Amino acid sequence: MRTISESFNLIIEKQKQLDYYMPKLLRQSANRADIEIVESILDLKFNNELFELYSIADGIENDNQTSSGLLGLIPIHEFMSLTNAKNYYQNQIDFNDLFLNWDTNLKPDKKLFPFLQDGTGNCYWVDLNENSKNYNKIYWTNTVGDNPDYIFDSLTIMFHVIAESYETEIFWINEDGYLDCDFELFDNLVDKYKKKNRG
Repeated sequence: MRTISESFNLIIEKQKQLDYYMPKLLRQSANRADIEIVESILDLKFNNELFELYSIADGIENDNQTSSGLLGLIPIHEFMSLTNAKNYYQNQIDFNDLFLNWDTNLKPDKKLFPFLQDGTGNCYWVDLNENSKNYNKIYWTNTVGDNPDYIFDSLTIMFHVIAESYETEIFWINEDGYLDCDFELFDNLVDKYKKKNRG
Protein backbone atom coordinates (compact mmCIF):
# COMPACT_ATOMS: atom_id res chain seq x y z
CA MET A 1 0.00 0.00 0.00
CA ARG A 2 1.22 3.51 -0.80
CA THR A 3 2.27 5.94 1.89
CA ILE A 4 0.15 9.06 2.43
CA SER A 5 2.82 11.12 0.62
CA GLU A 6 2.82 8.77 -2.37
CA SER A 7 -0.98 8.78 -2.58
CA PHE A 8 -1.23 12.54 -2.13
CA ASN A 9 1.35 13.22 -4.84
CA LEU A 10 -0.46 10.86 -7.22
CA ILE A 11 -3.77 12.61 -6.50
CA ILE A 12 -2.31 16.03 -7.27
CA GLU A 13 -0.59 14.73 -10.40
CA LYS A 14 -3.90 13.28 -11.64
CA GLN A 15 -5.76 16.49 -10.83
CA LYS A 16 -3.22 18.49 -12.82
CA GLN A 17 -3.57 16.09 -15.76
CA LEU A 18 -7.34 16.67 -15.59
CA ASP A 19 -6.70 20.45 -15.52
CA TYR A 20 -8.54 20.66 -12.21
CA TYR A 21 -8.38 23.86 -10.22
CA MET A 22 -7.61 22.59 -6.70
CA PRO A 23 -3.81 22.13 -7.04
CA LYS A 24 -3.53 25.90 -7.58
CA LEU A 25 -4.96 26.40 -4.06
CA LEU A 26 -2.54 24.16 -2.14
CA ARG A 27 -0.72 25.85 0.71
CA GLN A 28 2.91 25.29 1.69
CA SER A 29 3.61 22.48 4.14
CA ALA A 30 3.02 23.12 7.84
CA ASN A 31 6.01 22.96 10.15
CA ARG A 32 6.19 21.32 13.56
CA ALA A 33 5.66 24.63 15.38
CA ASP A 34 2.43 25.28 13.41
CA ILE A 35 1.14 21.84 14.34
CA GLU A 36 2.15 22.14 17.99
CA ILE A 37 0.18 25.38 18.33
CA VAL A 38 -2.98 23.67 17.09
CA GLU A 39 -2.34 20.63 19.27
CA SER A 40 -2.03 22.87 22.31
CA ILE A 41 -5.18 24.87 21.56
CA LEU A 42 -7.29 21.75 20.93
CA ASP A 43 -5.63 19.63 23.62
CA LEU A 44 -4.83 16.71 21.34
CA LYS A 45 -1.77 15.12 19.75
CA PHE A 46 -1.36 14.46 16.03
CA ASN A 47 -0.57 10.87 15.12
CA ASN A 48 2.22 10.12 12.64
CA GLU A 49 -0.18 9.95 9.69
CA LEU A 50 -1.76 13.33 10.37
CA PHE A 51 1.68 14.87 10.87
CA GLU A 52 2.76 13.38 7.52
CA LEU A 53 -0.31 14.79 5.77
CA TYR A 54 0.19 18.34 7.01
CA SER A 55 3.91 18.09 6.31
CA ILE A 56 2.95 17.74 2.63
CA ALA A 57 0.58 20.72 2.53
CA ASP A 58 -1.27 22.87 5.03
CA GLY A 59 -4.59 22.31 3.31
CA ILE A 60 -5.85 24.71 0.66
CA GLU A 61 -6.28 28.47 0.50
CA ASN A 62 -10.07 28.79 0.48
CA ASP A 63 -11.24 32.31 -0.38
CA ASN A 64 -14.85 31.32 0.44
CA GLN A 65 -15.84 32.48 -3.04
CA THR A 66 -14.51 29.68 -5.23
CA SER A 67 -17.15 27.03 -5.91
CA SER A 68 -16.78 23.87 -3.83
CA GLY A 69 -16.83 21.91 -7.09
CA LEU A 70 -13.41 23.37 -7.91
CA LEU A 71 -11.60 22.80 -4.63
CA GLY A 72 -12.27 19.21 -3.61
CA LEU A 73 -9.70 16.58 -2.78
CA ILE A 74 -12.71 14.34 -3.26
CA PRO A 75 -15.85 15.90 -4.79
CA ILE A 76 -16.80 19.12 -2.94
CA HIS A 77 -14.68 18.23 0.13
CA GLU A 78 -12.10 20.85 1.07
CA PHE A 79 -8.77 19.78 2.56
CA MET A 80 -8.75 22.21 5.50
CA SER A 81 -5.76 24.26 6.56
CA LEU A 82 -4.70 23.91 10.19
CA THR A 83 -6.38 27.23 11.00
CA ASN A 84 -9.64 26.32 9.29
CA ALA A 85 -9.62 22.86 10.89
CA LYS A 86 -9.05 24.40 14.33
CA ASN A 87 -11.97 26.78 13.82
CA TYR A 88 -14.16 23.98 12.47
CA TYR A 89 -13.38 21.83 15.52
CA GLN A 90 -14.22 24.63 17.92
CA ASN A 91 -17.53 25.32 16.16
CA GLN A 92 -18.64 21.68 15.88
CA ILE A 93 -17.20 19.55 18.68
CA ASP A 94 -19.87 20.33 21.28
CA PHE A 95 -22.80 19.32 19.04
CA ASN A 96 -23.24 15.89 20.62
CA ASP A 97 -25.90 14.71 18.18
CA LEU A 98 -23.51 15.27 15.29
CA PHE A 99 -21.17 12.58 16.64
CA LEU A 100 -23.61 10.06 18.17
CA ASN A 101 -24.42 6.92 16.21
CA TRP A 102 -27.98 6.24 17.35
CA ASP A 103 -27.91 2.58 16.25
CA THR A 104 -24.79 1.60 18.17
CA ASN A 105 -24.88 4.35 20.82
CA LEU A 106 -21.27 5.04 19.84
CA LYS A 107 -19.84 8.52 20.25
CA PRO A 108 -16.08 9.12 20.16
CA ASP A 109 -14.44 11.27 22.79
CA LYS A 110 -13.49 14.80 21.77
CA LYS A 111 -9.92 14.18 20.65
CA LEU A 112 -10.86 14.19 16.97
CA PHE A 113 -9.27 16.28 14.23
CA PRO A 114 -11.28 17.41 11.17
CA PHE A 115 -9.38 17.59 7.89
CA LEU A 116 -11.87 17.18 5.03
CA GLN A 117 -15.28 18.89 4.93
CA ASP A 118 -17.91 19.94 2.41
CA GLY A 119 -19.24 23.14 4.00
CA THR A 120 -22.63 21.65 4.86
CA GLY A 121 -21.74 19.49 7.86
CA ASN A 122 -20.23 16.45 6.18
CA CYS A 123 -16.73 15.94 7.56
CA TYR A 124 -13.96 13.37 7.99
CA TRP A 125 -12.14 13.37 11.35
CA VAL A 126 -9.04 11.49 12.56
CA ASP A 127 -9.67 9.79 15.91
CA LEU A 128 -6.80 10.83 18.20
CA ASN A 129 -8.19 9.29 21.40
CA GLU A 130 -5.07 7.31 22.25
CA ASN A 131 -6.71 4.90 24.69
CA SER A 132 -9.52 4.03 22.30
CA LYS A 133 -9.69 0.94 20.09
CA ASN A 134 -10.61 3.37 17.31
CA TYR A 135 -7.41 5.41 17.58
CA ASN A 136 -6.12 6.38 14.09
CA LYS A 137 -9.45 5.57 12.41
CA ILE A 138 -11.40 8.04 10.27
CA TYR A 139 -14.81 9.07 11.61
CA TRP A 140 -17.42 10.55 9.26
CA THR A 141 -20.08 13.00 10.42
CA ASN A 142 -22.86 14.14 8.13
CA THR A 143 -26.16 15.91 7.69
CA VAL A 144 -27.88 13.52 5.27
CA GLY A 145 -29.63 11.34 7.83
CA ASP A 146 -27.08 8.52 7.92
CA ASN A 147 -25.50 7.66 11.24
CA PRO A 148 -21.96 8.95 11.73
CA ASP A 149 -19.49 6.10 11.65
CA TYR A 150 -15.91 4.99 11.14
CA ILE A 151 -15.27 4.83 7.40
CA PHE A 152 -11.55 4.02 7.13
CA ASP A 153 -9.14 2.32 9.51
CA SER A 154 -6.40 4.89 8.83
CA LEU A 155 -5.43 7.95 6.82
CA THR A 156 -3.05 5.76 4.83
CA ILE A 157 -5.92 3.56 3.67
CA MET A 158 -8.18 6.53 2.97
CA PHE A 159 -5.63 8.29 0.77
CA HIS A 160 -4.78 5.04 -0.99
CA VAL A 161 -8.48 4.61 -1.84
CA ILE A 162 -8.74 8.21 -3.07
CA ALA A 163 -5.63 7.79 -5.25
CA GLU A 164 -6.97 4.53 -6.68
CA SER A 165 -10.25 6.33 -7.45
CA TYR A 166 -8.33 8.79 -9.63
CA GLU A 167 -6.37 6.01 -11.30
CA THR A 168 -9.51 4.04 -12.17
CA GLU A 169 -11.51 7.11 -13.26
CA ILE A 170 -14.05 6.79 -10.47
CA PHE A 171 -13.39 10.52 -10.18
CA TRP A 172 -13.52 12.72 -13.27
CA ILE A 173 -14.05 16.35 -14.27
CA ASN A 174 -17.52 17.18 -15.55
CA GLU A 175 -18.52 19.72 -18.20
CA ASP A 176 -18.50 22.54 -15.64
CA GLY A 177 -14.90 21.79 -14.62
CA TYR A 178 -16.06 20.32 -11.30
CA LEU A 179 -14.74 17.13 -9.73
CA ASP A 180 -17.39 14.42 -10.04
CA CYS A 181 -17.67 10.82 -8.91
CA ASP A 182 -19.38 7.48 -9.52
CA PHE A 183 -20.48 7.20 -5.90
CA GLU A 184 -21.54 3.55 -6.16
CA LEU A 185 -18.11 2.52 -7.42
CA PHE A 186 -16.43 4.67 -4.78
CA ASP A 187 -18.50 3.05 -2.01
CA ASN A 188 -17.62 -0.39 -3.41
CA LEU A 189 -13.92 0.49 -3.33
CA VAL A 190 -14.20 1.72 0.27
CA ASP A 191 -15.94 -1.54 1.23
CA LYS A 192 -13.22 -3.57 -0.48
CA TYR A 193 -10.52 -1.97 1.63
CA LYS A 194 -12.57 -2.37 4.78
CA LYS A 195 -12.79 -6.11 4.15
CA LYS A 196 -9.14 -6.38 3.11
CA ASN A 197 -7.91 -4.61 6.21
CA ARG A 198 -10.17 -6.45 8.65
CA GLY A 199 -9.59 -9.92 7.38
